[in-house]
Amino acid sequence: MNEQAWSWRYSDTSKALEQAKQAHKQSEVIGYERGVAYARLYEGVCAFLRSQEQDSMLLDLTASLHYFDHTHEALGQLRALNYLGNVYDTYGQYDKGLEACQRGLKIGESIGNQEGLGDILSTTGTIYFRIADYDHALESYQKSMRIRESIPDLKAVASSLNMIARTYTAKGDFKNGLDYYWKSINLREELKEMGALPWSYLGLASLYEKQQDPEKALFYYQHCQTLNTGDKDKRLALYCLLGFANHALAMSDPEQGIEKLEKAKQIADALQAKPLLYEIHSLFSALYEQQGNAKEALNHFRAFHALKEEVLNAESGNRLKNQQIAFAVERSEQEAEIHRLKNVELKSAYDSIEEKNKDITASINYAQRIQQAILPRPGMLQKTAPDSFIFFQPKDIVSGDFYWIDQREDACYLAAVDCTGHGVPGAFMSMLGYEKLNEALMKSRKAGEILRQLNQGMKKALGQSGQEGETRDGMDIALLHLSSASGKTMLYYAGANRPLWILRKEALAMEEIKATKVAIGGYTPDEQQFETHSFEMKAGDIVYVFSDGYSDQFGKGGKKLKSSKWKEVLLSIRNLSMKEQGTFLANYLKEWKEEQEQTDDVLVIGIRF
Repeated sequence: MNEQAWSWRYSDTSKALEQAKQAHKQSEVIGYERGVAYARLYEGVCAFLRSQEQDSMLLDLTASLHYFDHTHEALGQLRALNYLGNVYDTYGQYDKGLEACQRGLKIGESIGNQEGLGDILSTTGTIYFRIADYDHALESYQKSMRIRESIPDLKAVASSLNMIARTYTAKGDFKNGLDYYWKSINLREELKEMGALPWSYLGLASLYEKQQDPEKALFYYQHCQTLNTGDKDKRLALYCLLGFANHALAMSDPEQGIEKLEKAKQIADALQAKPLLYEIHSLFSALYEQQGNAKEALNHFRAFHALKEEVLNAESGNRLKNQQIAFAVERSEQEAEIHRLKNVELKSAYDSIEEKNKDITASINYAQRIQQAILPRPGMLQKTAPDSFIFFQPKDIVSGDFYWIDQREDACYLAAVDCTGHGVPGAFMSMLGYEKLNEALMKSRKAGEILRQLNQGMKKALGQSGQEGETRDGMDIALLHLSSASGKTMLYYAGANRPLWILRKEALAMEEIKATKVAIGGYTPDEQQFETHSFEMKAGDIVYVFSDGYSDQFGKGGKKLKSSKWKEVLLSIRNLSMKEQGTFLANYLKEWKEEQEQTDDVLVIGIRF
C-alpha cells in the first residue's frame, strides 16, 4: 500500500494520500514501525503536493526521517530529506533546505539511487534559484535532467525542462526560456500530463509578463486557469489570480484587479503563504492608489511592509550568513596553524594548505551568494530611476561596501555605504549595517535623522560607549531620499564622510555637496546630528554617490586615481546612458589598475533624472 501511494503521488495525489493513511492505520494495528514511518513520509509528501498546512507536513516528514536515521534505511532518508528540502524552501527557510539537500545528495550517491538523486538535485536547484544564484541553479537542474533522461523518467524530464526555462527567464535570457518552456509543454502534452501541464503554461505567462507583453501573458494565464479545473491545485490558482491582478493594473482596471486579489488572499491565507501574501498586499496598495482610494492603499501598504519585514526577517538571513562566514574564518585559522607546522612536515602541510584553500574559497563563495541574496537587486532602483546604474565590485569576494534600497509609495531611499575593512570582516559589518539601516528607516523618514538613528544602532550593536579597548569600527555613508510627492522631483541627501556629486544638465563642472565630517559608529557621539540637504532635480540632471574604492585605486605609475581625476572621468561620459556609464566605469577601472591588485571594495551609483 505504501509503494502504491508513492507511485501515485503525482498522477493522483488524493488517492495516494488516502492509500498512505490506510497503510498508516493498518501498520499501527499490527505494530509495524517501518510501515508507519513510510506511511507518514508519504502523507507528508502528499500534503506538500496538495499545498496543505505546514505543521502536519513537517511533523510527518521529520518523524519518518527520525525512524530512518535510527534504522539506517538510506532510501527512506533520501526521500524524506528531499521533501524536507522542498517544504523548507516553500516557507523561506533556505538554510535548512540546503542542509537537507546536501545531506540527501551524499546518501543518494552512496546507494546509487538515480531517481532520488534526480529529485534532490532538482530541489537543490530550486533553493539556489530562490537566493538568485541562477548559475548554480541551472547546473543542478541540468544534472537532474541528465539523470532523469538516463533512467528514463520522462515526466520528471518535463519538470526539469520547466525549471530550466524558469531559470533562464529569471536571468533575462527569454530566448532560451521560451525554447525550454515549449519543450516542457510538448513533452507533457505527449505524455498527457494534464496535472503538470498548467505549470508550464504558467511559466510561459510569467515570461511574457517579464517581456512586458500583457496580452500574451493574460492569454496564457487564462489557459492555465482553464487547465486547472475547479482550482484543483490551490497554488496554481493563486498564481493565476496574481497574474490577472497584474494585468488589470497594467490595463488601469483597478476594480477587476481588486476582485481577483480578494480571491487570491483567501487562498494565500489558507495556505499560510506569507511571501505571496505580502505580494498581494503590495498589489492591493497599487490598485487602490490607481482607483484613488488613498486610505485603503495606505492600509495595504502597511500590511505589505509588516509582512515583508517578517518574511525577510534579518535574524534568519543573518544566522545563515554568519554561519557560513564564521566557517570561512575557522578554516582560515586552521590554515594558519598548518603554516606553523611547515618545518615539521613540509610536503604534507603544503598539500593540506592547498585543500584547505579550496574549502575556504568555497565557503567564502557561498557566503558571497548569501550576501548577494540579502542585498536588494539592482533592478529595484530602476523601478524608481530607469536611467541608473549600480557598479559593485568587491575586492575579496564578500564585501564591506554595500548598497541599500527601500521603496515607498512615492519615495525611494538609497544608500552607498563603505564599512570598516573588506573581505570577511567587512562583510560582517555590511550585514550589520544593512539590518540597522532597515531599523532606522522604521523610526524616521528624514535623511539626517535616519543617519542619527543608524549611528545609535551601530554603536549599541558593537558595544561602543567610548571606553578604552572598544572597537572603533563603523561606516561612511551617502543616503538619498528621492520624492515626487509634491509634484516636483525632490532629492534629500545626508552623508557621513561620503559626499554627493551633482552634475546639472547644462553645467560645465561637478557640484560637490559635502557630508557631515564624522563616521557612523566608533567615537561619534550618540546624539551626533547629520545635516540634510534638499534639491529640486530637473530632467537630465545626474547624481552620483560612491565609496572611496574607485578614487583610491592604484594604477598607472603607481599613483592613485584621486578625486580630481575621478570627476574628470565622470564628466567625460556624461552623454552616455547610465547603463553605458556603468559598463564604461568597469572597463576603465580594469585598464587603470593594469596589473595592480584591487586595493578596496568599489561601489558607484549613478542616477539621471
